[in-house]
Amino acid sequence: MPKDYRPDRYRNNQAYDLRGTAVPKPHSAPLPEEKPLRRPRNAPKAKHVLAPFGIAGMVVVAVLLMLVIHSYVQLYEANSRVGHLEKEISSVQANTAKIRSAYESRIDLAKIEARARELGMSQPSPRQMVYLNIPGADHAEVIQVDRRNYPKKILDAIVSSFQGVLEYFR
Repeated sequence: MPKDYRPDRYRNNQAYDLRGTAVPKPHSAPLPEEKPLRRPRNAPKAKHVLAPFGIAGMVVVAVLLMLVIHSYVQLYEANSRVGHLEKEISSVQANTAKIRSAYESRIDLAKIEARARELGMSQPSPRQMVYLNIPGADHAEVIQVDRRNYPKKILDAIVSSFQGVLEYFR
């Protein structure tokens, strides 16, 4: 280090000669001395003003946050109720299976047929049989043998078609 080296004289960004003389930057002006900024003692403090849109935005965000939390609570409650109901369904199904097996074990088909013969019942003849067409599970349709003549069937079909058209245009 040179003899006349002082840290305040030479800044870190300046190069200096190893023989002890500083090499100044070309065309560099000395920096003015900076004083810390102080607020005068009698000066009023700055007032913090909140913008109305900022307050409204915070309120909206708070409301939306509460709604999200509320929806998650409802979802949790619904899931717990579903789990409880699934457990209840499985127990009811098991109980139903036990009751059904107990009921079916008590049925004696030979005893029922003997009692039916005592009451005068017999197997139906082919003329007494009625066939049901059940396409769905919630209603039954009885099909009867239609012994009318074919011209009457055709006339009934035409009349019902015209009635359908008239109902459509009403």
